[in-house]
Amino acid sequence: MRITLTVLISLLTTTFLFGQKFSVGGEIGFISSINTNFKIADIENRRNTYYTGLSLNYKYDDRLSFTTGFHYLRQGYRHSTCYIFEEGVKNELVGKIDYLTIPLSVNIDLLKSRKLIATFGLLGAYNIKAVQDYPEPIGGCLIYYERDLTKSIKQHSLYGTFGIGYKVFKTENVVLISNIKYYQGLTNIKRNPYPNITWVDKYSSLLLTLSLNYTL
Repeated sequence: MRITLTVLISLLTTTFLFGQKFSVGGEIGFISSINTNFKIADIENRRNTYYTGLSLNYKYDDRLSFTTGFHYLRQGYRHSTCYIFEEGVKNELVGKIDYLTIPLSVNIDLLKSRKLIATFGLLGAYNIKAVQDYPEPIGGCLIYYERDLTKSIKQHSLYGTFGIGYKVFKTENVVLISNIKYYQGLTNIKRNPYPNITWVDKYSSLLLTLSLNYTL
């Protein structure tokens, strides 16, 4: 994480020296995530929410560019409980595991038109929220679903990223890109309470986003 931050600061300090090679932008969209406690195809157990971020892009040539920035990664899961709730209250627990992240990615413009973009990279993440939300029960089982997960979640995690983007709109200074991305956790996000047992708790996320970049 410290190395990634150093690279980001270095890019920011050289922006004024390289003018047209840099662009800044914002990204917003939809993210659907799940962890290894569930199958990746279990749609009812996925947390679906928004995704947002700020990016800094460096254009190496007409085909190759690099991206970093600060992004807000919201991940989690959802499932029913064995509690009883008041009539009309949905029986659902939502895990919210949120991160402030710094991406480092390589972008390759494809096709003769250069409108299609393939992206590969890594994402360093710092945990800023780890809770489980559910309505106040009025009865049911004796199982306690802990609301605050901060002590059991590691502060740092690492993700591998892959994406495909398409330049929907482009002028001399502005580019609008639609993106489909996939993030795969490379490290366990939970602390292992059983040192003698192999522990796997990672997240995978699918994103649909729009990014708007402005050339400096």
